[in-house]
Amino acid sequence: MLLQLGIPGGPELVLFNIIVALVVAYFTYRDAEKRPGVNATLWAAIMGLASLLLNLLGFIIVFAVYYFLVVRD
Repeated sequence: MLLQLGIPGGPELVLFNIIVALVVAYFTYRDAEKRPGVNATLWAAIMGLASLLLNLLGFIIVFAVYYFLVVRD
């Protein structure tokens, strides 16, 4: 019924969520790589998994931790 109205359903939303998680992980990796003493791979994996598994709330929490521990230094 949802696809008849043009609203994406299950598979499309899962694919979109995976794409968003990969984009978040990529940009986190690029940012963390520029900062000395930061494990960029670990932060990218944490941000990607938080975005994928915990969605928006997980992303916001992990981003706040990343910001206060890495960016503000």
